[in-house]
Amino acid sequence: MLFLFENAAAIAVAAVVSLMGWLFGGTRGDVLLVVVPWVLLFLVEIMICFPQRYSYETTYEARERVWSDIRSDPLVWLAIGFGVLMLVPFVNKGLCPQCDYASIAAGVDASPPIKFLPFCVDRLSHLNTVMWFATAFVTAITAKHALLKSGKRLALSLIVWNGVLLAIFGFVQHGMGAPGPLWQEANALAPKWRATLFFSTFGYCNMAGSYFVLLFGLAVALWRDCCEKYHEIRLAKEKDGDASENRHMFWRKHYYLIPAIIIFYAALNTLSRAAIILAVVTATVYFFHTFVSFLSRRSKARRAWAAFWSMLAFGLIVLFSLNYAPDDIRREMDSLDTEEVLNRTTGKGVYQSSVAYEIWKDNFLFGCGGWGYKHLSVPKLLPRIRKGERLGGPGQGNVHNDYLQFLVEHGTVGFGMIVAFVVLLLVPVFKTWNWLIKGQRFKKKKDQPPAPIQIFALPASAFCILTANTAVLIHAFGDCPLRSLAVLSLFFVSLSTITGFLPERNNSRN
Repeated sequence: MLFLFENAAAIAVAAVVSLMGWLFGGTRGDVLLVVVPWVLLFLVEIMICFPQRYSYETTYEARERVWSDIRSDPLVWLAIGFGVLMLVPFVNKGLCPQCDYASIAAGVDASPPIKFLPFCVDRLSHLNTVMWFATAFVTAITAKHALLKSGKRLALSLIVWNGVLLAIFGFVQHGMGAPGPLWQEANALAPKWRATLFFSTFGYCNMAGSYFVLLFGLAVALWRDCCEKYHEIRLAKEKDGDASENRHMFWRKHYYLIPAIIIFYAALNTLSRAAIILAVVTATVYFFHTFVSFLSRRSKARRAWAAFWSMLAFGLIVLFSLNYAPDDIRREMDSLDTEEVLNRTTGKGVYQSSVAYEIWKDNFLFGCGGWGYKHLSVPKLLPRIRKGERLGGPGQGNVHNDYLQFLVEHGTVGFGMIVAFVVLLLVPVFKTWNWLIKGQRFKKKKDQPPAPIQIFALPASAFCILTANTAVLIHAFGDCPLRSLAVLSLFFVSLSTITGFLPERNNSRN
């Protein structure tokens, strides 16, 4: 019970992020409407009343510290400002070209009552995006302020193991031929479940793929953290003259490879071509980062053998994956085309991008509200349809470029605030990174990390998390992974917990 009380905030953060994964990836507005208000109240109460405390603090002092940090954090005020920006459209609604066609045809002005303020054309659709960002922002702020470094690591660990359950659940559904996520049959909200478009609880393969690629990075980060911790324990034993080997140390160092491998194959089994590419690329980056770090700790005489066995293991893994890949994955890999990938990431030849750009120009400052593209794209498409242009393609209601869609819906101001939120989460990370790079010049050459120091000065766990988040941001250029609350909340929480793997610049706090 004491463990639960002391780690209530970490468990709460992990529970919220995990819950969004099980609720159809957080994409079903009808489900979120029932759950999200209670989740937000729960998080705020946990953050203010049950924060983790240092060993020298009382619970009252921990609450005072967190409350003081919240009031002085620009991240919190930015989130509040964005929330106000998102609330205005509920009272400043314009007419929808599709839903209110009869009124518009009768001559009613479709513009919102106050044209220079943020607006929306459908309140329920806009509410959906409000719930996304409110949950993601509050969860990230809770993780930043209510968790200590150990709590941040615990929260990520719980999220990763929940990801293993989601992955196994996906494999079971696939093997049993489920008709849709959670065995749901097609209905009015999801009329076209297809075996190639859903995995586990996610109704869209690219959202699932992005989620499991990010989870894969978090699992590898936790593995590298364990390796570093037990490496330091071994060095301390050797310094004290204790040459004994703890037979349990190997498993304690490497047991996070189990979720990493399961989640990696889950990312491949989503059958998202982008996820397949990003999972393989990130895995390769992690392998070579680990390989170089591992070699730097070996004597010159042992490096050749270590390099040989490492490269042999890597080659066997690649050979096994290529020869024994399931037919579905092999089919998706065979369909990869460089030109198509470039067209999707740049928006070239995708009509949604050009239509979204036109809508953004009309609503440059504040956008057209949540899911506004879906409603306002029809009038922009009519001239093209009359000209006989072919407008086929994936997902008519999405731009398939998260950045462009956020610009359309929230305008330059709203999108700028989202970007600023991400930047403020990363500021302490890059400050510590810069401090670590500068500090290497005061170390002996044998104690310095391998070259390039600019990369290896950062703790391996933080590097893995940043790499996984970069993969998600790259994916967002060619699809809509961040339009899933599960991915969005995991993205922000993983950024806010990176500091749990960084050394303190003054006194170390755990």
